[in-house]
Amino acid sequence: MLARDKPRSLPVFVINLARDAERRRHMEDALRAIGLGAEFIAAVDGRTLSAAERAAYDANRALRVYGVAMSDGEIGCYLSHYRLYERIVREGIETALILEDDLDISPELPAILDTLIESPDRNWLVVRLESLRPRVHNPPSDRFSGVRVAELPGGSGLYRLGTHVLGAGAYLIRREGAERMLAYGRRIFMPIDHTMDRFWENGIAPYVVRPFPVRQRPDFESRIGARGPDRRLGQPFAVQLQRRLQRISDSLRKRAFVLSHALVRST
Repeated sequence: MLARDKPRSLPVFVINLARDAERRRHMEDALRAIGLGAEFIAAVDGRTLSAAERAAYDANRALRVYGVAMSDGEIGCYLSHYRLYERIVREGIETALILEDDLDISPELPAILDTLIESPDRNWLVVRLESLRPRVHNPPSDRFSGVRVAELPGGSGLYRLGTHVLGAGAYLIRREGAERMLAYGRRIFMPIDHTMDRFWENGIAPYVVRPFPVRQRPDFESRIGARGPDRRLGQPFAVQLQRRLQRISDSLRKRAFVLSHALVRST
C-alpha cells in the first residue's frame, strides 16, 4: 500500500517569477494566515526562454490542437509546472499542492487538504481547487456538475466531472498524476491547464472541490497575457480544416471516455 502524506508535511510549492516580489509577499501573507508553509519556486520567464526550452514546443501540433500558436508566456508557465512534476517524481513525493502566486485562499483550505489526503479513496490523481470556467463554478447540467464522491469540510464536496476544468492556479497532484503529465506532455502544444484537461488522452479524470476554496485575484494582471477574440483571423484554410477535424475527433473520444468511466450521473 502507498504511504500516505501527513497533512502537516504536505509539500506546498508556489510558482513565482523572481521579479514579482509583491505577489510573493501576498502569497506569504495568505499562506501564513491559514497556517501553511510553502517553498517558492522560480518560474520560467517567457521573456528569456533558452533555445533548449523553445525546442520542446511543437508548433504544428499547437495549431492543430490548440488552434493558435502559443505565446512565450504560455510556454514559460507550462515549463514551470512541468519541472515541478519532474521534481515530484524524482524525489518520490506522494502528493503535493501546487499554487500560482495570484490567489485568494479560503480559511477552509487546510481542513479540505487534510480530508483529501487522509481519505482512503485513491481514484483521483489531480484535484483542482480553482477554475476559470464559469460553467464549472455554476453548473448548468450534469456534465458540468459531475458526481459528488466525497464530503469535505465547510459544506464543500469532491466532484468527478465529465468536462474540462480550465485553470492551473491551485491543485493537488499525486505522483502518478505527475508521471502521467510527464509522459503525455513531453512536447508542448497547449497551455498546462489545457494539457491537463485532455483527460481522454492522458487518463487523468477531472476532479474539483466545489465550492472552490481558491480563486484568482482579479486585480493581479496575468503574466501570460490575454488573447484577443480575433486571434484566429487570417489562418490558412488548411490550418482551419485540421483544427475542425481535431475538434470532431476530440469530441468523440471525450464522450467515449466519459461514458466508459462513469464521469457523470446516470440519466
